[in-house]
Amino acid sequence: MIKWEDLSWQQKAAFWVAIGIVGWFSPEIALLFHFGGIEVVFAFIAFYFIPILRQIQAHYYKFRRALTLAIVTYQSSASAKPRVYFTQAVFCSAAFALTGSVALAAVFFMPGMLMSNVLT
Repeated sequence: MIKWEDLSWQQKAAFWVAIGIVGWFSPEIALLFHFGGIEVVFAFIAFYFIPILRQIQAHYYKFRRALTLAIVTYQSSASAKPRVYFTQAVFCSAAFALTGSVALAAVFFMPGMLMSNVLT
């Protein structure tokens, strides 16, 4: 375990800044420091940040799961298969040539090309 005397002045300064910031949001820090000392304050700060870290971790896992789903969906989509992609691209180009509208061609053909394996 690290003792307060063994810390460098930068580490002590960073800890005092952390105590000051947390003290704005939870004023009981001053009382804990007065009765318990620096060790009790450090333990309180550690427990104070646990729920915040859990929330960040939950958001990270949601993002990671969504990204994995997007990658798997793309890899299993028709756009990842050259034969199907070429056919869909020809139909999309023909729709663009006949209608003159990129939006119309993309609206009707791109979702089917990208999501064909997910929808079936």
